Amino acid sequence: MFLKFQILAKFSFLKHFISTRQSGVSAAPFDSLNLGFGTDDLPENVVQNRKILAEATQMPLENWCVPRQTHSDNILCISVLERGKGAFSRNNALPDTDGLLTKHKHIALVVQSADCVCSLYYDPEKQVIGAAHAGWRGTLKLLPKKMIQTMQKEFGSKPENIWVGIAPCISVEKYEVGEEVVSEVEKVFGTKENFLLWNAQSQKFHFNLRYSHLFQLQEAGVLSKHIEVMPQCTYTEKDLFFSARRDKNQTGRFGAGIMLI
Repeated sequence: MFLKFQILAKFSFLKHFISTRQSGVSAAPFDSLNLGFGTDDLPENVVQNRKILAEATQMPLENWCVPRQTHSDNILCISVLERGKGAFSRNNALPDTDGLLTKHKHIALVVQSADCVCSLYYDPEKQVIGAAHAGWRGTLKLLPKKMIQTMQKEFGSKPENIWVGIAPCISVEKYEVGEEVVSEVEKVFGTKENFLLWNAQSQKFHFNLRYSHLFQLQEAGVLSKHIEVMPQCTYTEKDLFFSARRDKNQTGRFGAGIMLI
């Protein structure tokens, strides 16, 4: 039903999860643990799936804080007033937001994906947590780097004290992209090398989401030993993960959540 990062599981004041698509109530093509209200799944199924996951992770659904993601670089610092936003309905979800941070206990920051990168952040020195969602747009808007910079600015975090988990996402081998992405990569990073993989068979470039996240985090000062990258590809691991690219957008959403206790 859910996975954990080894580097985050060792902290006793922290709960977190990366959900899979298993052990829920939704019917195909959203089978079965779909967490996304933004799909064509029945809303009551999504609520029930969230309740199942919340109970399993011991992160009560009324404590969840879920944004309406728009592939932005917008980051919100969450107060106790936002607890429960977007948990039971999409109507009151935090608008136009792809990054969440908080220092408050018992607020579960939850982001969702079906190929994009969900990443979780923890500073044990300042007791600050974060969650972010980034596809190619958010990645090229430097959201991972901006998460670290915002933790520094708003909470006094030092990058070398921050731990980051990068959840399963679409692999570079499966993530074919068009010229708009290629040109933006060159504009942002000044090079294609490592960020893009050329596929001689299709004559197309593929974008490396994982490397792009690692590069930004390390550039922002996060230690490589403080970063864990889960290796699973959401496109190929059909039994475990939803994939919008594989299933032509008729699919559910898995999620990543983190909470201080």
